Amino acid sequence: MVSKSFFNLIVNNFLEHVFVLNSQLEIIFQTENNSSLLGFSNDEILKDGFQSLFINPLFSFDEALDKAVKYGEYYNTENFKHKTKKFINIAFRILYQEDESTHEHLFVFYLRDNTQQNVVRKDIIKKSLTIENLSKSRKIRDGHINEAIYEILESSSRAMQATRVNAWVFDKEKTQIQCIGNFDARENKLVPQTALPRIAMPIYFNLFETEKIIITRDTLKETKTAELYEFYLKPHDIQSLMDVPVRIEGEMIGVICFENVGAPREWTLQEQKYGLVAAQMLSLTIESHNKQLAKKALELALEEQTILLQEVNHRVKNNLSIVASLMNLQSEKSHDDYHKQLFMECRNRLESIASVHELIYKAKSYSHINFKEYLNQIIEHISNSYKSFEHIKIVKGITDVHVDISSAIPMALIVNELITNAYKHAFHNKTEGIIEISLLENNNQVFLTIKDNGNGFDKTVIPKNSIGMDILSGLIEQIEGTCNLTSNEKGTLYKISFSKK
Repeated sequence: MVSKSFFNLIVNNFLEHVFVLNSQLEIIFQTENNSSLLGFSNDEILKDGFQSLFINPLFSFDEALDKAVKYGEYYNTENFKHKTKKFINIAFRILYQEDESTHEHLFVFYLRDNTQQNVVRKDIIKKSLTIENLSKSRKIRDGHINEAIYEILESSSRAMQATRVNAWVFDKEKTQIQCIGNFDARENKLVPQTALPRIAMPIYFNLFETEKIIITRDTLKETKTAELYEFYLKPHDIQSLMDVPVRIEGEMIGVICFENVGAPREWTLQEQKYGLVAAQMLSLTIESHNKQLAKKALELALEEQTILLQEVNHRVKNNLSIVASLMNLQSEKSHDDYHKQLFMECRNRLESIASVHELIYKAKSYSHINFKEYLNQIIEHISNSYKSFEHIKIVKGITDVHVDISSAIPMALIVNELITNAYKHAFHNKTEGIIEISLLENNNQVFLTIKDNGNGFDKTVIPKNSIGMDILSGLIEQIEGTCNLTSNEKGTLYKISFSKK
């Protein structure tokens, strides 16, 4: 027989509804207030048996008891039969014990109503799903501010069951706070809301600097929001509000406000946490929007700069071409071949520089050009200048090599000088000649080779006042390159190399 002291111990130490079953699963004790939980009287429960209260066909009563025996106790939640309604969700614990006086094995069941916990759990899940959906929103991430604000306010109104949810931002001087969205669940849309001036509510504005969240349970009784009552709270019948600051990089730029209409309301800790997350989402939206505006401004500035650079290079090219044309006209007035040749060489140098600027303004990049395009163009131009030298052929082995603008113009002049020199000096008393030009890149090194099969020359007897060689040396030095010159009776070879910047 179970001792009276044993049951007294249970009753005195536990507030849940208690049932004690013996090893034959018969109810040998139950608390007197079970009808308040299940609707059935103790006699009705005793008559039908404790197991009849479990209505889930998938629940195994014997398996639950086995776990209680194995581990000493067992926890679970199940829907229990209820007399006045369909069912009631119960959280129960089974404690396996042995009566010290009788050594009888007993199962003690502790039951409590789990309905409220389920409500809380569902509410948490609802808010969590809302936060998850907002975190995946492309409108927020891409800074589409109008659509994103509506999405945040509308979904937050549903998740929080708040009548009104609105978003505000301060002006630059923080003299007023402007509404950027006001969702009203009664109308299921954004409704207009005028700005609120700081001068009319200085105490309320100061709260933003001293409190993380402004919470008002009953606006009729709260002094901290009294300034808003006549011109904002009363006209909209707002009785409870929760204002959460919106910050970007630590600076408060606005607030998101949850408003309950018609009745006071307690704002729970879970609701306060949700408010902080909603404020972060609004902050992300505003920040993304500002970044998009900055990006568009930069793109516009870049486009304007691109057009300007195109125009500058186009004008430089045109101006150089004009100067080259003037030299061409002047050369026609020369009375001897020597001066005509000088004018032609100067003109070709100008055309070489002009060609680079032409490639720049036609190219998409203003930092690099494909020098292969230039070489083909300049070779064609020089060949046209020396049409009378039909016995000289040019052989090209040119690959795509991109060089920066600071190297392109010196290289252009180098190519002009070397090809011009080959035409002028390499093939005296020869019926045919070949000029070979190659351009390649390897491991960020550019290699330019210009070779002819002409007469060659003695490097030791080059006149010190040779303008061509002075120009060549200066240009190679300008690109920080090296030049290896070989010349003999079989021809002349220039090997020029430099590192790309």
